[in-house]
Amino acid sequence: MTTRLVLVGAGHAHLHLLQHADTLRRAGYRITLVAPSRFWYSGMAARLLSGAPRTECSLDIASLSVRHAVEHVTAPFAALEVDSRHVLLADGNNLAFDVLSLNVGSDVMPPTAGGATVAAWGAARYWHVKPIERLDALRQHVHDAAQRHQSLHMVVVGGGPSGVEMAANLAGLSRRLGVPNDVRLVTRHARLLPAAPEAAARWASRQLARLGVEWRGNLALDAGAAWLDALPAAADDIVLATGLRPAYCVADLPLDLDDNGIRIRTTLQSESHDEIFAVGDCASLIEHALPKRGVEGVRQGPVLLDNLVALQRGKPLRDYRPPGTALSIVDLHDTGLALYGTHWWGGRGALRLKRYIDTRFLKRYR
Repeated sequence: MTTRLVLVGAGHAHLHLLQHADTLRRAGYRITLVAPSRFWYSGMAARLLSGAPRTECSLDIASLSVRHAVEHVTAPFAALEVDSRHVLLADGNNLAFDVLSLNVGSDVMPPTAGGATVAAWGAARYWHVKPIERLDALRQHVHDAAQRHQSLHMVVVGGGPSGVEMAANLAGLSRRLGVPNDVRLVTRHARLLPAAPEAAARWASRQLARLGVEWRGNLALDAGAAWLDALPAAADDIVLATGLRPAYCVADLPLDLDDNGIRIRTTLQSESHDEIFAVGDCASLIEHALPKRGVEGVRQGPVLLDNLVALQRGKPLRDYRPPGTALSIVDLHDTGLALYGTHWWGGRGALRLKRYIDTRFLKRYR
């Protein structure tokens, strides 16, 4: 008997399932993927912003689905009916499922009470670092302004890795286009990269200064718009890189949830529904708080594949054990900062390593 497997989202873990679709079919699954036609790789977000070709930073999900004989539906996911086991789509259609896996990613968490919007911050244009394709629009906006010989006052909000990357690469893009954009970074913390070693944060600060980026810390970003008055000029554009939360659609799902997403057991199954799995940024591992980073989705992929096969065959499921420490490399436009626990390394060699890792990841699926 064929089991209907519906995959919602084309994140890192679901890419692994697409690549091993034959294994799932041999186990008795008929696979349907609900996802946009392109996968934008978060590891290349900074490269996309600084000018790398779109095709270099993304994958053609439509072609990948055809290659692996997987039915691909591009209508956006709208809702989930658990009792009747149906995925509802924005075009009014629905898909019945026996087993469901959710890999719908994340969005930016505004630095305001309760994650509210920040419209009160002024008349500036707002940009989010997630979903990644929004950065493509931001790059085009900077390019269009440069063609009009218009200088922009741009403020990046958030001093974590994403904020540092955005500020550095906006400055690098401005230099490449030959336009004197004013790029600034602000954060509520006393220093950049609060989770990194202090010496690494100082090094990153020097690199931003070299690129012409000024930054200010200890700002009360969640207490209104007063911090804007400290800027030397009104912001034309504000880029939010203030942490991640599960994609907006997650909040309406009829599943056990917490602030970090869909509550899952170590088997990657929903706490409340054995036939529903969740992975990546939209999932919240009950026994271990996970940072929202792509490496989790990458490492969950093989466990998810094994557990889908085991579920079909009535065998015990594997546990996902997150790594204690993982390598991350901050892209600072023309140099990189590699972080691994308390260890760090800055320089062009770190950036070359990041380029190699990112290119190798995407090459698996091209």
